[in-house]
Amino acid sequence: MDLKAIFRAGFVRRWHANPDLCHTVDRIDGHSARVARIILALHPEPSIGLIAEALIHDDGESVTGDMPHTGKIGRVGAELRAAEGKAVRNLWGASFLFSGDDLEWLAFADRLDAYMWAKHHAPHIMAGDGWPRSRNDILNAAAKLGVGEAVLEVV
Repeated sequence: MDLKAIFRAGFVRRWHANPDLCHTVDRIDGHSARVARIILALHPEPSIGLIAEALIHDDGESVTGDMPHTGKIGRVGAELRAAEGKAVRNLWGASFLFSGDDLEWLAFADRLDAYMWAKHHAPHIMAGDGWPRSRNDILNAAAKLGVGEAVLEVV
């Protein structure tokens, strides 16, 4: 285990490719902690694997950098995701095992954190650039997970 590499993985800057948010200096260690906190706040019985995965889910970006969601589509996107997966395995030995329901919770909390970050730091962009659709997707996921009312208050 390379503790220095694990420590440094958290320093990757988020939003660097977004001109409206690049000035906000969000790092993946803060983002990952917020994702875990969202899960702890909303999930009725989160597994330890889910919390662990929330804390390390973007550590693979230590080799690729933070990429916009649209940059992870297609063949190049598949290569980026594979490189990130390999980096996580190199850092941690493997990803933590958890259920399909946990995958839904992780994706939901990840998107909710991004939305809340953008809304807090650049509220003027929330009417465009895909944010209304993202809000709708988050609310649909929240309703499916049984936390729609709590999430409606923050989005």
